[in-house]
Amino acid sequence: MWKRYFKFVKLRPGKVVTALYGDIDFSADNLGIEILKTLFENDFPYLVLTEDGKAELYGLDTFIRKPKKIKIPNHIKVSQYNGKQI
Repeated sequence: MWKRYFKFVKLRPGKVVTALYGDIDFSADNLGIEILKTLFENDFPYLVLTEDGKAELYGLDTFIRKPKKIKIPNHIKVSQYNGKQI
């Protein structure tokens, strides 16, 4: 269940010794969400929050619009001789 909210990265899932909770087996499916949330908030380097985790644990909207890129036109060269565009 926890794998829906967090992604385990940089290591193979298995036992990892943590400073806060001692040995935790990340290959198990029944880890407590609050324990993992605490580890994540204390900068545990092997947990990444998923989009579902952002929405469920922190109430963040998963659909965030990126600003549109504005196209700036290139400068138009004007001929010095006859005033026409080249």
